[in-house]
Amino acid sequence: MTPRQNAMFSWRIVLAGRRYWVGLDTGVAETAVCLIDEFGEILFEGKRETHAGQIKDILRPFGVEAVQRITIEAGVGTHMVRELQAQGFPVYVAEVRRASKFLAIRRQKTDSNDARGLAELGRVGRTIGAEVFVKPLDCQNLRSLLNVRKNLIQQRMKIDALVQSIVRLHGGKLKTSSGVGRLASGIEDQLEILRADGLDVDADVRPLISIAENLRSHIAGMDKRLRAAALAHPVCSNLMTVPGVGPITALSFYSAIGDPSRFQRTRDVGPYFGLTPTIHQSGVLARVGRISRFGSKLTRTHLVSAATVLLCSTKTESALQAWGLTLRKKVGLSKARVAVARKLAVVMLHMWKSGSSFDPART
Repeated sequence: MTPRQNAMFSWRIVLAGRRYWVGLDTGVAETAVCLIDEFGEILFEGKRETHAGQIKDILRPFGVEAVQRITIEAGVGTHMVRELQAQGFPVYVAEVRRASKFLAIRRQKTDSNDARGLAELGRVGRTIGAEVFVKPLDCQNLRSLLNVRKNLIQQRMKIDALVQSIVRLHGGKLKTSSGVGRLASGIEDQLEILRADGLDVDADVRPLISIAENLRSHIAGMDKRLRAAALAHPVCSNLMTVPGVGPITALSFYSAIGDPSRFQRTRDVGPYFGLTPTIHQSGVLARVGRISRFGSKLTRTHLVSAATVLLCSTKTESALQAWGLTLRKKVGLSKARVAVARKLAVVMLHMWKSGSSFDPART
């Protein structure tokens, strides 16, 4: 080794066993790494490939047992988090929105500054950033499928709206439906009428119809597989006994929670999904605002949809439905369904934790 390498090696030997905190600013290819000690002094700064083995190689000279916390933002690098946790490292996954406010203290936003800021967050800001739960693999796979389904539905709706606008532009009328083959059968009569008027839009419309019908077929196949998966799962099949809760909502709720034991009180699930109002207080003034919308937007949407079905379509009577209908008369459907969605989340979590079935007499 060169004299410089010898000096660096000796320096690391001296630091071995000294407590330190790690910040990782992960990217797809590279991860910025920063190690700081209990006084905030930088022990190491650099970049490595986004791989757990490379991170462990950096930590080894400083003493693996001396690691107090490895802080990383939620998002890219989940696979690395799982590997580090499996090796026994204390990994803390920080919520992006709260971590970003802490990182904004520094004027220059760079990967190295973010890595140092995350290390500082782990050292002095244990209560500043809400920890993100790293879901089990089966829950993560379900989330991926549900997100794919959501995006496919959005694309289908956009194409439906585009076809509808083309037909309406030329004076036609077209009703869209989510059923397989409905759009293709409904468009034929309209194209015939337009051709009779001397308008030929086949070249513009037919490719869109083909894409929309393929999306419908794929979504229908996904729904069939997801329904079978929900019925075969003991937790999800039990959650589906709740009026208004279908296979998509049950799977969405199950995959978003992952581990029900992390909620000491069942009512904490309402704020977890952003279904409780925000409060702004300053001195003698206090204002209650809209719901916080924290947590999973996808599952929150599914819960509100289930609440809407419970209030508007479900024939099975229950105390929860009666409570929601009474509230609807007072505050309207928009607010009532959000309140019922929060109640649904609490009821579903209680059923999951206790293993009990739905009780129509309880709210």
